[in-house]
Amino acid sequence: MAPSQHLRSTLVRTRTSRLGLPSALVLGATLALSGCGAQQAGAAAIVNDRVISDQDVQNVAKELTVIIPDGQKLSSTETLFSLILAPYVSAEADRAHKTVSVSEARKAIDKVADPAPATIEFVRMQLGFRRLDQASKVSIANVLRKAKITINPRYGTFDAKQIAMIPTSPNWIKASAPSPAK
Repeated sequence: MAPSQHLRSTLVRTRTSRLGLPSALVLGATLALSGCGAQQAGAAAIVNDRVISDQDVQNVAKELTVIIPDGQKLSSTETLFSLILAPYVSAEADRAHKTVSVSEARKAIDKVADPAPATIEFVRMQLGFRRLDQASKVSIANVLRKAKITINPRYGTFDAKQIAMIPTSPNWIKASAPSPAK
């Protein structure tokens, strides 16, 4: 299967099987995601001192939706979860000599014109994670246990029982009380 077809099938599974990364979900159980909002304006999450911006999450979801068949969309919550994992997966893939290059990532999404850096990071994580063995995944989990991760509640919460990020649909706009008739 060509790399771009392989990524498309991964993204389709993402939509149909929670986050599309069954093994990554095991990693998710170790994330110490807080339910309180990110402490920086415009942040979707803060992982240690690394900020994942709302803009990056939205750009990745928008750019990759173009290559997902059947008009399906990559959710912001799924996208954020992958961006949280990305540097940990890339570091472990490098250590295990299973690195995914930027050119490999670009080839996998060749139908996306001029992808954003966060989109390349997302794709490298998706492809790299599939190359790792169980020992590498456990190593990532051990590093993640020590990470300080704050999620903007707009993107959901992490549910350790289901080993998944759970999207939320809060009513951010409160209706005002009707004024009394005069």
